Amino acid sequence: MHSGAVEGFVFGWTAPGNRGGFYVSLLCVPSLPRRMSFATKISILIRALAFCILLNTLHAQNSVTVDSLLKVLSVAKDSKSKTDALLGLAAEIAGSDQDRALKYARQAYQLARSSGNNMGEITALMRQGNCYFRMSEYHRAMECADSAYTRARELSMEKETGLSLNFIGSIYCEMGEFEKGSEQFFKSLRIFEKITDKKGMSQSIGLLGNVYMTQKKYNRALEYLNKSLSVAREIKNNKLTASQLGNLACVYILIKQYDTAMACLNEAIRINTVRHDKLDIGTNYLNIGIVQTKQQKYEEALISYKKALQLHQEINNSYHVANCYFNLGEFYFETGDKSASIAAFQTALSEAQQYGYNNLVYTAAGKLGDLYLERKDTSSAFKYKMIENQSKDSLNQSQKSKTLSILEFQYQTDKKEFEKTIARQRRENILLLIIMGLITGLIIAILFLSRHRIKAKHAALEKQTIQKELSFKNKELTINLMALMKKNEMLSDISSRLIQIEKEAVKEETKDAITKISLELRKGADEKIWKEFSVRFQEVHSGFYETLLEKFPDLTQNELKLCAFLRLNMSTKDIAELTGQSRLALETARYRLRKKLAITNSETNLVTFLLQF
Repeated sequence: MHSGAVEGFVFGWTAPGNRGGFYVSLLCVPSLPRRMSFATKISILIRALAFCILLNTLHAQNSVTVDSLLKVLSVAKDSKSKTDALLGLAAEIAGSDQDRALKYARQAYQLARSSGNNMGEITALMRQGNCYFRMSEYHRAMECADSAYTRARELSMEKETGLSLNFIGSIYCEMGEFEKGSEQFFKSLRIFEKITDKKGMSQSIGLLGNVYMTQKKYNRALEYLNKSLSVAREIKNNKLTASQLGNLACVYILIKQYDTAMACLNEAIRINTVRHDKLDIGTNYLNIGIVQTKQQKYEEALISYKKALQLHQEINNSYHVANCYFNLGEFYFETGDKSASIAAFQTALSEAQQYGYNNLVYTAAGKLGDLYLERKDTSSAFKYKMIENQSKDSLNQSQKSKTLSILEFQYQTDKKEFEKTIARQRRENILLLIIMGLITGLIIAILFLSRHRIKAKHAALEKQTIQKELSFKNKELTINLMALMKKNEMLSDISSRLIQIEKEAVKEETKDAITKISLELRKGADEKIWKEFSVRFQEVHSGFYETLLEKFPDLTQNELKLCAFLRLNMSTKDIAELTGQSRLALETARYRLRKKLAITNSETNLVTFLLQF
């Protein structure tokens, strides 16, 4: 993990879920400053012994936790229980055995993915990323965090989306990209505010406070960290409360408000002791030692350093142990014990070289080189300055590697964004085509409906015109019938007069001649009238006779005439006047016609029936 010395203590980033934001560390060695009195030394040793009892208790509880999880894993039958146990193991041993923790996280990921456990899958990705983060493999850590973020968004899991953004932001900050890190923290904060997740809000606000602390914007850092602490206390989250108290203490140490820093650290220790969190307790005691050193309370400071060292040794956290020895070297240097200081720096250097912590190698070797120069031991000074220069090259290489990781990740991110943009454009183009198709279809449908309406309107007009023409022709036909009726009436009158003359005639030859003329006149008139009527009727109602005869072929000529008259809705009186038949005869004819037309229902109107043809 990247870290740098600031005013006698060291701080650095930790990933979300890995025991908080910034930490400070200052550890001690077993030896005591020579200028302390014998009684003081005895008092310190007694208090240290009491603290060892607490350490043993914490160690036993931690072992029980790991053993319990291993037992659960061995007996678990369903995939979810196995996944949860594997994730718990990965979290518990992350600070002491990264390889095993990574192995458990990978197993949990495969199991969760195969069983459709979405929550387990995302958590396992975060656990893997955490392991890579601790191993300074930032590119892999970022890949895991980004995969967790993408998966959470796909599943609309907003809380997990916010957590993965915090992780991504922490990785950016670890690599020195604080602006990008802050951007992720603000994004996550908006998500947590939206879903009213106060725990997530406290985490995001605290991480932003840490960014301001790194940038030496201490007022802003205090503002954000106090706000985060307030939310953590509101929801009674002890872990977050202790974490933000520790972070606030870091700021107060930086601005030299040591009493306030001590108050924060003492409260944090009380909370972390209840939580049995050895790493955080060790970090708190280390910070207390720093404050006590600043206040020149060296006896108390040494006790605090020893507590911190023992705790970090208990959890096998090699980085913290090495870092503690370095800070102890600073402590002995300040108290005037140069030999103890050299011993502490040498132990720090040895630990750092063993585990590849180049930043500590660089600072410890530099301090040793300076100390040996003071002693005029040029050979040893040269040796440690050479180590300092070599580690500096390694740090430069590491920084280049970080820069390369940033560039590589940025390239991958840009590539993904480009692919997403192309995919989005394709979707938009497809959507545009669909919309255009729908609009075109709508236009065609509107045109079709308009054309259909025009046709319907045209057909209605044609029908109306035909109805008008038919009505006109019916009127015309009626007028002609009336004229024929008048003509027939006139001929009937002439015929009647001829019959009267025939009655008054004396000679038989005259009577016969008049009777013959009368009959021919009536017969000729009837035939002419019917012929003329028939022609005009066919013009108006073409096909009437044919349709009627097709269905009722037994109809006589007189019955067809009657059907035609009725089709024109003529009354019995009008038909009688036209044909010269009596009304009784016509009623009889109508009755017979109904029978031939098979109209059995008395309610069926004969005229209405004939209007169908």
